[in-house]
Amino acid sequence: MSRIFLSHSSADSRAAVAVKQWLVEQDPSLDDDIFLDLDPDTGIGAGVRWKDALIQASDRCEAVVCLLSKNWRNSSWCVGEFRAAELHKKQIFSARLEDISDSDPTSDWQHVDLFGSGPQIDIDIGDDGPPISFIATGLRRLRDGLWAAGIGAQSFPWPPADEPDRAPYRGWEPFEPVDAGVFFGRDTQILRATEALREMRILRTSMLFVVLGPSGAGKSSFLRAGVLPRLRKDDRSYVVLDVVRPERNVLTGESGLAQAIWDSRTRLDLTGPSLGDIRAACVAGDARSVGGWLQECQDAATTRMLDGPQGEPPTLLLPLDQAEELFSTEAGDQATVFMTMLRDLADAGIALIVTVTIRTDRYEVMQTAPELAGVGSVVFDQLKPMRPTQFKEVITGPAVRSARSRHRFTLDDDLVERLLSDAGGGADGGDALPLLSLTCWLRIATVASLPWLGENSSEVASLCEKSTSAVTVARRLSRPTSGSSSSKMRFW
Repeated sequence: MSRIFLSHSSADSRAAVAVKQWLVEQDPSLDDDIFLDLDPDTGIGAGVRWKDALIQASDRCEAVVCLLSKNWRNSSWCVGEFRAAELHKKQIFSARLEDISDSDPTSDWQHVDLFGSGPQIDIDIGDDGPPISFIATGLRRLRDGLWAAGIGAQSFPWPPADEPDRAPYRGWEPFEPVDAGVFFGRDTQILRATEALREMRILRTSMLFVVLGPSGAGKSSFLRAGVLPRLRKDDRSYVVLDVVRPERNVLTGESGLAQAIWDSRTRLDLTGPSLGDIRAACVAGDARSVGGWLQECQDAATTRMLDGPQGEPPTLLLPLDQAEELFSTEAGDQATVFMTMLRDLADAGIALIVTVTIRTDRYEVMQTAPELAGVGSVVFDQLKPMRPTQFKEVITGPAVRSARSRHRFTLDDDLVERLLSDAGGGADGGDALPLLSLTCWLRIATVASLPWLGENSSEVASLCEKSTSAVTVARRLSRPTSGSSSSKMRFW
C-alpha cells in the first residue's frame, strides 16, 4: 500500500516525476511508498479508470504531498484531493513550485518552497526535456518532513543501536516501540488508527481510544510498535507518555500511572515532584495535582519544538495496555481510583487522549463501569486476527531488515513455505499471530545458529531434534513450568 499520495496538476507532470525520483534516490524504500499516477510501476495501469484509481489511492494513503502551482490551484480535481485529505485527517505537506501565496488553499498548513534563490538541485528525469531544477533547501525540508512523520519502511532503525543482538521475532512477548522497524502486517490498521486519533485531537469530544480484539490478535504490539512510534514522531500534535500496564497496582506499580508520569517528566527535563509524591497523589485520587503535572509536560513539550510553538499545543496521550486487568479480582482499589481520576481529568478539560487496548470479551465491563460514566470513547475494532495468507510479510519483513544487523540471515523459499505451513496448520483462532512469531523465532534461530535462545537453547535444540514442526516445539515451550502460575514462558 502506497503511504504517500503525490497530488499534482497534469501541467506539472515533469515536476512531479522529478520530486518522486529525487525522494526515492534519497531513500529507496520510498519507491513503493509514494503513489504517482504517472509511475509505470506503481501508478495507474492501462485500462484502469483514472478517477477511480486516484480516489482509491488517496483514500488508502497516510499523507498527501501537494505540489502547489497556479495550475494546481485552478484544478478543481487537485483542490478536491486536498479537501478530501483534510476531511479524512491525513497529514498534508505543501510543496510550492511557484509563488501562489495570494490564493493558496493550503495556507493553514506548513509549506516548503521548491523555487527561489539559493543552491539548486538539477534532476534529469530521462525524457527529452531539460533537467528540472528545485531549490536544495526546499527538497531537503520535504524529505526530512516525510522522514520525521514516520513514513517509509526505513524511518525506524533496526537493529537498535544499544541492543544489536535483539531478536526481530518476539515470540509470546509483545513488540515494543524499539521494534517498530520490524513490525509488519498491520499497515492499513495503523493508518486508520492514526487518522481516528487525529480526528479525536481536533474534535476533543472523546477521551478514550479503545482498541478491541480477541486474545492473540496483537493489540499490545499494535499499540506499542505500530501506533505509538508514529505518534511520537508527530511531536507537534502529541506528547506521548510512557505506557501504563495495570497488573495489580495501576497507580503505584512498576508500570503504573505514577511511574509513567515521573518517567515522562524526567524525559522532558522537568524537576520535581518526587516519584513518591506522585504516587501519593495518585493513590489519593488528586486529579488536580495530576492534571497540573500533565499540563507541565504539555508546556515543556511545546517549548522544545525546534522552530517554536505554532497553533494548538500538542495533545497529551496516555497509552493503557491490557485494560482488562482493571477488572480482574486482583485489581484492588487502585483500579477504581484510576478510572475515577480519568473521569475527573476529562471533566477538567485536560487535552488528554487515553489509548486503551482491551480484549473484546471484557469491553462490556469497561463500558458499564460507573467510574467512567460520561467519558466519551472511540472504538477501534479493525484489529482482526490475521489470516494465514497474510503471514508472509510478518515472516520475511524482519529478515530483510536484519540484513544490516550483526547477525544477518536470509530465508530461502522452502523455509518460508514451511513456516507458513507450520503457522497455518498449527495455530487456531486468535492465537495464530503470537504462535507464528514464536515459530519464526525458534526455527530461524536454530537453522541459522543465531544467539536468541539464551538459556533455553539446550531445551529448544533437544525438542527440535524430536519434532519436524516448530509449532510443536513452540507449544511445548509455552507450557507452564512446574509450580508456575504463568500460562506462557517468557524468553527475553
